[in-house]
Amino acid sequence: MTDSFIAQELKRRMDERGFKQKSLARDADLNETYVRDILKGRSKNPEASKLARIAAVLGCTSDDLLGTGSTVHPVHTTQIEVRGDVQAGVWRDAMEWPTADWYAITVPLDAAYAGLRRYGLLVKGDSMNRVFPDGSIVVVINFSDLGRMPQTGEIVVAVQRSGTSDDFEATVKAAQVLETGEIILWPQSTNPDFAVPVRVPVCGNEHDAGMPDVFVHALVVASYRPKPMVSFG
Repeated sequence: MTDSFIAQELKRRMDERGFKQKSLARDADLNETYVRDILKGRSKNPEASKLARIAAVLGCTSDDLLGTGSTVHPVHTTQIEVRGDVQAGVWRDAMEWPTADWYAITVPLDAAYAGLRRYGLLVKGDSMNRVFPDGSIVVVINFSDLGRMPQTGEIVVAVQRSGTSDDFEATVKAAQVLETGEIILWPQSTNPDFAVPVRVPVCGNEHDAGMPDVFVHALVVASYRPKPMVSFG
């Protein structure tokens, strides 16, 4: 392993996930200079606990960043369909596209959700850009298939009945479950315009067809960014 390996691997993984030094340091709860020193090769022997926090944010292990992993395990994959898009900033009509517009992507198999139907949604907007940059694909499972309600800290797709029709609109948010059972849906954005949460009451207003006006529809179990991009200015 060369001294520059960790810097090169860290930079590569940051680019793949759309992280900059500041955002990575913030999400790992570290000083920005700590990440910068690794990237510039000044930190020859990063502290194990801090490196582990960086790796967790990047979805890898410390060994991946250090290049010390000794065992290669096969990655079993499957294909899922990307069926629509969801707006991260505001409620969006028609979450699901016409069937002819669906397309397949290859994703790793996840034993934790074996046998459950998964599908993909394209994320648009920047109210969740700390987690999902615009253009990310989230992989979701309906809570009706999971047989449970969301837990605090999970990312979910929420649906509400349109105020002007019987159609439904969707958005993606982070869930906070209160002791009362009420669910607060929070944006995770660098954009100050997106700071107001959505409240999902324990027993919301029921439409005459029996469907709640606002409900949590699906759990986000993974995300992918097919073509990482950066912006300047």
